[in-house]
Amino acid sequence: MSDPQMIGHYKVIGLVGAGAMGKVHRAVDTFLEREVAIKSLRAELTQEPDFVARFKAEATSLARLNHPNITTLYAPVLDGSNLFIVMELVHGRPLDDVLRERGRPLPVKESLAIVTQAADGLAYAHQMGVIHRDIKPSNLMIGDDGRVKIMDFGIARVRGSVRMTRAGTAVGTPLYMSPEQCRGGEGDERTDQYSLAIVLYEMLAGSPPFAGTTEYDVTQAQINKEAPALVPRIAGVTPEAEAAIMMALSKRPEQRFQNMRAFSDALGATALRLDASNIVKSAAHLLQDATSERDLKKEPDFPTKALALAKSRAATLSRRFRNAHPITQGATYGVAAAAFAATAYLAINSPARQTTVSEKQQQDLHVVSWEKQVVANIQEATPAHRDCSSSLFPSPNDPGCNGRRVKPSEIAAPPSGKIDELRLAMKDRDRWDNAFALSQKLAEEGDREAQFYLGTLYLKSGSHQDFDAAYSWLKRAADKGNYADAQVSLGLMYRDGITPERKKDYAEMVRWLQKAAGQNNKRANYWLGRAYENGVGSLPRDTAKAEELYTKAALQELPEASSALEAMKQKRGKR
Repeated sequence: MSDPQMIGHYKVIGLVGAGAMGKVHRAVDTFLEREVAIKSLRAELTQEPDFVARFKAEATSLARLNHPNITTLYAPVLDGSNLFIVMELVHGRPLDDVLRERGRPLPVKESLAIVTQAADGLAYAHQMGVIHRDIKPSNLMIGDDGRVKIMDFGIARVRGSVRMTRAGTAVGTPLYMSPEQCRGGEGDERTDQYSLAIVLYEMLAGSPPFAGTTEYDVTQAQINKEAPALVPRIAGVTPEAEAAIMMALSKRPEQRFQNMRAFSDALGATALRLDASNIVKSAAHLLQDATSERDLKKEPDFPTKALALAKSRAATLSRRFRNAHPITQGATYGVAAAAFAATAYLAINSPARQTTVSEKQQQDLHVVSWEKQVVANIQEATPAHRDCSSSLFPSPNDPGCNGRRVKPSEIAAPPSGKIDELRLAMKDRDRWDNAFALSQKLAEEGDREAQFYLGTLYLKSGSHQDFDAAYSWLKRAADKGNYADAQVSLGLMYRDGITPERKKDYAEMVRWLQKAAGQNNKRANYWLGRAYENGVGSLPRDTAKAEELYTKAALQELPEASSALEAMKQKRGKR
């Protein structure tokens, strides 16, 4: 542009803010004589196709939306080779600034008034097929008029569109990411629900429920840990509101609310909807002491507090029980039933049959307490999540990968065909001779899995070791159907110089590993991380990239990746 103060017919007044991807300027539309916000991509990123595509995707997402709680898109502007997004200028402050400057939790009523507005905007976006995927305090603007505006749809996804990120690539901000995002999944409407629940938790408690010293620690907490209870720690939070928050924070999406409106209703936030902006008023109001709620509200009496605590703990137990493996649930029911039957039998047949009401209540309470302890003990011993690739034949009740239960339609049939027999034989080295004969026949018939197994046997079996044959069969499997495990094995053969050329070729190693990593193969993520950590071949030495890849593999429960992350942490500590 010829005039640095002009972008098209918009006159730039000043800088509003800057981020990792770009800047936002305040400007005036000289045609319509109104103030606007103009978002631009950083100059150095305009040559990066991924960032340009993400920038355009934000405009595409916003163009579908017209809601009072979502920033309005006015127009995209192309000025030379530069692309700008002209948006509504919101007078106010982002929620993270409000929380930081206040330095303590927000009052419950104001927090719910903020959440019901955000929930309204997100419910509308979901209805229009747009999922935000990065809800966090810095993306919620608190207007001076008390209205909440959802900002930054930079990594939003339009339902049914082609995904812009590779499968297995985590997108979002770790402190607010859902477990499915941490595992590299796309997520759906319930992903935004999880993130909004974390924002609400932070407003009420003063900090997010999950934390850690590294991104890996945070994502592990998101996947595996339960949020600390709010009742009775946070004054004014009811057991019903706490239960709604905890349900929205369920590790498995199917255990959350079906939609954003149901979440808002369960919180009791929807009842504040009509007066929400007046309750919030402005960021300045939120920075003041909420004496009317904090100091003047009558402290609940002990019985009321005790009842609230009992409700909260009962809800916690219920959630843990629902999250338990069905076998655990059945065992618990059985234990409780057996205990109850035994108690009843002894009561009937005891010489002292005249049991008082108080004694009977004590007996029942003992049974319930025992049942709770059984549930807690088995729940702690049962891993909530694991990599389903480690099991060939998951059961219908297996929690499965990504923390979801395996559907009956996804269950592999019991071993019946030759390929099933081969899989079982490959798991036992003593049966590799049998596996070799089976894999030869199936591989020649064109089965890519058998080709991979045959290549592996030629590579690792002492009695059949033949590197040239291993390379030939692994190459066929790698090329056919993009078989990731075969691609990793090929990459490592190039690393070790045991390909037909008999020389190490790190460029080819990286090429094959990158192909497999593009499919989120955990072994590929790990070995590519090693390559980045050491600067192998054409790859630059990049510890940040190495840590990212190790984290992906560690989240897929690859022990070597966890060890590599720990080693990197120790190296940083010694500097």
